[in-house]
Amino acid sequence: MRVLKLPYENELYELRKWIDFTSANLQMQFLHTPQEIQRVHQWINAITRGIQADYPFYATTLPCVANILFQQNEMGAISLNPAAFGELVVIVRHIEAEPVVVQFWSDIHPRIANVSHELYADGHYSTAAEKAVKEVESRLREKFLELKTGVAVPAKIGDVIGALMSENGAFKFCDTTTTSGRDYRRGIHSLFEGIMAAYRNPAAHANLQYEKREAIEQIMLASQLMYVLDKPQV
Repeated sequence: MRVLKLPYENELYELRKWIDFTSANLQMQFLHTPQEIQRVHQWINAITRGIQADYPFYATTLPCVANILFQQNEMGAISLNPAAFGELVVIVRHIEAEPVVVQFWSDIHPRIANVSHELYADGHYSTAAEKAVKEVESRLREKFLELKTGVAVPAKIGDVIGALMSENGAFKFCDTTTTSGRDYRRGIHSLFEGIMAAYRNPAAHANLQYEKREAIEQIMLASQLMYVLDKPQV
């Protein structure tokens, strides 16, 4: 699986290089030029824009850190504010070491990640979401073949879901002897019907467009349902 490229990856790399160089030379107390300061602010601004959805706290904090990162004395010489620099180091290292988008995909069902990850990484959010739902449909049809040997798979996905998930369905994925178990089965049945009605059927007749947030929500739901299909028979 290809590593997801961050939209602010280049700026993060350049800022980290500057941080490493500055850290290695802190004892020298050298002065900073206006051109250097401008570049640092540009990198921080680009990172701030890129992390607003994933790191809202850092997106608010980084501009404040940038504003006090450099200090000018009465002679006009510009030096580094050690406290602000330390805070910048912590934030940048966290974002670089553990991007939220990487955490997200590590929790997604492998089959969904295999069909959607690279599309999402390239910014094809709508196609990534559509592929995720199609993969759920494919797995449902596979499950039907596994549990109803010798029976032809229905053409309509709704009939497949009914044969597997209904009260007397072939897929016994939870204990239905209790009220909570019966409620869970009904809820999961509704989720499978809902994802197909809301996303799969319209996509078969139109070119649906999704924003990043909508694609993430759809992929997460598809992943959840794939994990349900992985459950053993009760």
